[in-house]
Amino acid sequence: MEIRFLGPLGKVTGSCAWMRDVDRGWNFLVDCGMQQGEPTAESWNTGDDWPFDPAELDFMVLTHAHTDHSGLIPELYKRGFKGTVYCTKETREVAMLLLRDAARFTETPYEEEDLEAIKWHAHGGKTKFGGYHPVSDDLFIQYFRSGHIIGAASVKVLWGPKGSDQKSIIFSGDIGPGAEDREVLPFLRYPLHPKPADFVVLESTYGDRVRDEGDKDPGKRRRQLKSLLDQVVESAGTLAIPAFAVGRTQEVMFDLHCVVASDPERYQRINFLLDSASGQKMNMITADALKEAQAIEHTGKVRPLWLGKQVFRDLGLDGKDPDHMQYVRDVCDMTFSQPGKDRKDGVAHGNSVARCWKGRFTWVKDRQAELNAPDTHPRVVVMGSGTADGGAAATWLPTLLQSDKNIVAMSGHCSPDTVGGQLLEIRKVEPKERAALSGQLTWQSMGDRPRARLPMQLVRARITKLSGYSGHGDQTDILNWVVHQYKGKSQVMGRTVFLQHGEDRAREGLSQAINKKLDELDLAADVIQPDDASKWFDLELNAVSEEICREQRKARLKEEMRRLSQELAELQ
Repeated sequence: MEIRFLGPLGKVTGSCAWMRDVDRGWNFLVDCGMQQGEPTAESWNTGDDWPFDPAELDFMVLTHAHTDHSGLIPELYKRGFKGTVYCTKETREVAMLLLRDAARFTETPYEEEDLEAIKWHAHGGKTKFGGYHPVSDDLFIQYFRSGHIIGAASVKVLWGPKGSDQKSIIFSGDIGPGAEDREVLPFLRYPLHPKPADFVVLESTYGDRVRDEGDKDPGKRRRQLKSLLDQVVESAGTLAIPAFAVGRTQEVMFDLHCVVASDPERYQRINFLLDSASGQKMNMITADALKEAQAIEHTGKVRPLWLGKQVFRDLGLDGKDPDHMQYVRDVCDMTFSQPGKDRKDGVAHGNSVARCWKGRFTWVKDRQAELNAPDTHPRVVVMGSGTADGGAAATWLPTLLQSDKNIVAMSGHCSPDTVGGQLLEIRKVEPKERAALSGQLTWQSMGDRPRARLPMQLVRARITKLSGYSGHGDQTDILNWVVHQYKGKSQVMGRTVFLQHGEDRAREGLSQAINKKLDELDLAADVIQPDDASKWFDLELNAVSEEICREQRKARLKEEMRRLSQELAELQ
């Protein structure tokens, strides 16, 4: 068995690893993601840079649904792939939602009808973590929750007959924040630890970053939202929250419900609107996943697959009580459901927040009518387009930004060239100082409607950023996943650790942190940063040792050169 890292190396989008065993006739991919904003995006996304023939692939495995991991699956089929895509049940549903959304954009190389060719397979029709799933003779895969988004999994590939000679490699996928009993977001249950393998392929998106612990505190997130709600109650203005449809919209909605339920009388005049077609669909996927997905543990206990323990604590409920599990599902139904006569209010148990919980959001049907409605009541609008470039944000923001009664709260990372990024750049500039700004905000066109534009000097609304909503683990989270405690003993996830899916600075920072922790715990592993997308690594242990040693020597020489350069600079 051998592996080739096609991406991303020194990048953060376009995840794809190619595995094959020529003698055994195995040939497959783990992820096939779209590059976004990379210099090589055009040639990669159209398949011009693919070194493999899709028609010769047997199958592929998908770790999770985000476009940078799943976005080129339809293009695989267009180019001759006839195999199966293996993933969790929830990943299949979320991926189809995101792929349909992507198909609407002109730069996407496929169209919506191309999605019909995809052959999805969730083993047994449902998600089961840790089970052996055969995909060929003596070739198996296992899934383990990674805590990143609903459906996301680390994937273990095992080959050879079961027993001591069986080889294995773990693909971390994207690792989420927090850990057991320290979960950060309501619908991201803590990442699971597979049994160690021979090799591990580890993401390093935030491998050089250690977040402040306050950014992992649900209480801090909600205090931010409470402050913003208090301000729009005072001004009778609008709080606009652009949010990604998958994960972010649901988390923001849950937190807003939590804040309002803690003091319903204070916030009773606020109108809450959801204007995101994809967010509405993702609400339903999330609600169904929270209802249907449970795990039977080896002790015989039944626990949720995706629902974080913190939700039970927030509501004063017991996560080990089956009745209380149903109360939490009722709360989630209220959070995500459309208004209607069947909508429930509150639950009969738990704390005052649980008892005062009720569905608050109306789903927008006529965007222009809502935008032009008299502003006699304060309003919160959670809207599509997390970067504020298109979707509902392209209609709402050109108007809302012109009033100092309003607040725009960005809920996630925005690159500098997006509308959200440009707004965040001026968030500390007072409105009177903005009159000196040049340039303008430009939104994506919507159908036949021309692009909306707004000169920067007309932006009067307050701009802020909500912290604490990232579904990515930082260096501490990734480190605690790859080196962890099991039955009182420290162990490392693989004897060889390949770092990918991160800029070189992030990979180097994570490499140093892993090596330092290994030294402290007297553990051994080779930490490799592949830098050549044309290179194959042989994963048979007898053949890999010389190659790994060469890569390790190269990494150590780079580190020694860095140290000597720093010492020389200090002497000078």
